[in-house]
Amino acid sequence: MTTHRLHLPLLSLLLLAITLSGCLSNRQASSTLNRVASDNCNIDSSGTSGYVFHPINLVPGSPDDLLLRQRFGERGLRMAQAVGLTHLLVQMTQLEQQNPDQPPSNQYLAIRQKLTDQLQLANFDIATAAALVDCDSKRATLTATLLTRRENSREKRMTISAITIGAVAIIGASLLNLHEQHQTADWLHIAGGVGEGGLGVLALRQKPPHAEYRHPRNPLRDIWNKSKTSTDFPPLVWYYLNKPKSGNSPSLVDALRSRWELLVALDEKAGRPRKHTRREVAYFSDGDTYTAEELTVRAAMLGQLETELRLMNNDLTILLNEIVRPITKR
Repeated sequence: MTTHRLHLPLLSLLLLAITLSGCLSNRQASSTLNRVASDNCNIDSSGTSGYVFHPINLVPGSPDDLLLRQRFGERGLRMAQAVGLTHLLVQMTQLEQQNPDQPPSNQYLAIRQKLTDQLQLANFDIATAAALVDCDSKRATLTATLLTRRENSREKRMTISAITIGAVAIIGASLLNLHEQHQTADWLHIAGGVGEGGLGVLALRQKPPHAEYRHPRNPLRDIWNKSKTSTDFPPLVWYYLNKPKSGNSPSLVDALRSRWELLVALDEKAGRPRKHTRREVAYFSDGDTYTAEELTVRAAMLGQLETELRLMNNDLTILLNEIVRPITKR
């Protein structure tokens, strides 16, 4: 009986040694995780170009609308209205029609230069807004990756500990049986089984690792709240996101919000928090404690927003190409 009592502390000491062996790496990982999670994106997207754009909506069926739709595509005109260039496009198109066979006049070249200059300024605002979203998305993805690695490392340590305990119990019991100490061997088998079972129960009861993740400048917030004005996006970008693509279609803000509602609902059904408002605060407020899964959801929402901003830049490129292409190809 004395022998089997000695083996129980030995098993405990072995488990403690395995646990302590990962302490150093855990501290380093925690330091990296905290640094990444608190590394906010210091990007000013409130008015990068310094130019104030005044959007101008075309009246459907008006002479200007009919004139421009013969010359420009739908996406280019949508961007022109957001930047406020429709009046300049009308002047340029009228000059083209007056002297189609003559070299471009100085007035025509001056108007086209003004158009391209303003589109270049608009490009600065779009690029900066996209950079803000991209930075936040990559930060969320990196933090989620570090949290996942921490969870995997913890599970790996517990698995190794369980295997080690089982192996030690079997080897020790076998040696005891060789020395005819069958009762002690049985107790060692029991201790090994209890140790393995305890680690299994502990693994099941472990909560996923989390990190304090702050985002005082939250690109998702204004879209979720459908704000009239935005503090995170330049006015040009905010106008474009709120303008319907066509008469009966929803705006990009409405479309994005619908997708995010689905993502939040799926996150709830996955067994995470049951309080819907709690998750709204986490994703669309100034920050909260996030798990890896929740950060992955946030990164997915940011990725969808970034895609729309890239498409906005594509629309700007389309309009620029339509403006500068040779008249003979129009």
